[in-house]
Amino acid sequence: MKEARSALRKFLPLAAAIAFLGGCGYALVGKGSSLPPDIRTVSIPLFENRTGEPELDTVFTRVLRDEFIRDGRLKVVETAPDSTLRGAIVAYTLRPLAYDGDKKVIQYAVDLAVDVAHTSEPDGRKLTRQRVQTTWQYDVDASVSESESQRAAASVEASRKAAETILSLVIESF
Repeated sequence: MKEARSALRKFLPLAAAIAFLGGCGYALVGKGSSLPPDIRTVSIPLFENRTGEPELDTVFTRVLRDEFIRDGRLKVVETAPDSTLRGAIVAYTLRPLAYDGDKKVIQYAVDLAVDVAHTSEPDGRKLTRQRVQTTWQYDVDASVSESESQRAAASVEASRKAAETILSLVIESF
């Protein structure tokens, strides 16, 4: 009996700590939202391309819309949205990262910077406004056409990484 009481005394603080932490408001990522309850839809018009990279606005906006659709917490709509997510791609840079023995570039980084603003409709209340920066690395192939394909794929991946960050900023206010 004495051993049972001793074990119970050791267990009670642990049980109390677990109960306390369980009530702290933690939620699984991707399930919660810090948006006002009246914001259930979003319009994502074509982002402005302020870089010299052709078609980056189309690629980035498609990737961003796909990320919001995949997540599903805000429905992407074209008309009568509760909110609008606008932005501009303000920087796109290819940076050499590694060279071979002949001083040829064998690895690049794609750096991307995007300004975003999420506003409620129709009052225009600012919900989120921030610059998002991301980098994606890729290896260069000896073939020029293959290297160009890898650069294009790296641009998509950098866009996807930025889109994930934007989604978190908009939905979870992180």
